[in-house]
Amino acid sequence: MKVYRILKEPYWHDPLSVIGAEIAGGRWNPPGVGILYTSTSPALALLETMVHFPRVSYDQLPRLRLFTLDIPDGEVRWIQPDFLPADWAHPTALPITQQVLREWLQHPVDFGLGVPSAVMDLSYNVLLHPQHPLYQTITITGEMDIALDKRLWTSSDS
Repeated sequence: MKVYRILKEPYWHDPLSVIGAEIAGGRWNPPGVGILYTSTSPALALLETMVHFPRVSYDQLPRLRLFTLDIPDGEVRWIQPDFLPADWAHPTALPITQQVLREWLQHPVDFGLGVPSAVMDLSYNVLLHPQHPLYQTITITGEMDIALDKRLWTSSDS
């Protein structure tokens, strides 16, 4: 199965690193627990990246690199939105969503979990656990620099 990840320069030297997620935490993991956030399409990976950009002018945006990762087929458990609390996608729901996956974060029986995207809940992100034995089988099959189309970016000084 192919999944995608976009990293900002200078962080693209290690596309399988979970240090950023471990330090900051995320929608599905609290600080102190690192997991790898990936998406099922390059377009979703871009949306997920863009929502975290600061409001700066277009020429101040960081350079981006798209990585294509190959993971073993059949090793992702898909979580449907109706399994999640009603307000799971709201920005203030982080403590709730982090608790939903608490057992998996502590004991990764499944290599990956497919979770709906809070940005586009018809699409899925795939969370990969670095403590699972299959994490070592991830293969980087492609990488390329990408440019954000200027029409997608507006800020007060663009």
